[in-house]
Amino acid sequence: MKGLRGILIHAALLAGAIASPALCEEVAWKSFEKGLKDAAAAKKYTFVDVYTDWCGYCKMLESTTLKAKPVLAELEKNFVSIKFNAESEDQVTYKGKKMAMRELSMAWGVEGFPTMLFLNHKGEIIGSFSSFAEADLMVNLLKYISSGARERKVSFEEFLKGAS
Repeated sequence: MKGLRGILIHAALLAGAIASPALCEEVAWKSFEKGLKDAAAAKKYTFVDVYTDWCGYCKMLESTTLKAKPVLAELEKNFVSIKFNAESEDQVTYKGKKMAMRELSMAWGVEGFPTMLFLNHKGEIIGSFSSFAEADLMVNLLKYISSGARERKVSFEEFLKGAS
């Protein structure tokens, strides 16, 4: 009887999970050009995760921070997300100029990894953060950008104190 009850409970939970809308469990990465185009069309901010294949902190960011539900929720709500390999020779077009991702990373002044860039809907960089970030810090950074506080010249410290 216990076994049947367990199966019924499991089946009910599974049915509920299937019937309810799926929660985002990973970042919905877009290609560079598609991400910029979608952000412009939706008037959303762009989150660019600039990484390298050899970077341990980049891998940790991907496996922990960028899997945290509050981070995923904020990214899904207010951002278009782009994963950007700073050492790739793949060609991208930015502001009408075609170049390798490696070249654009250098043009942006990215020197450490991971670097997170925040762009407005016009594709202009409005902020960056060059370091690993725990989920709590990442959520605050994302909310700081999406609230428009950065563009209003409110410091991050003031924003955290509630002066947004």
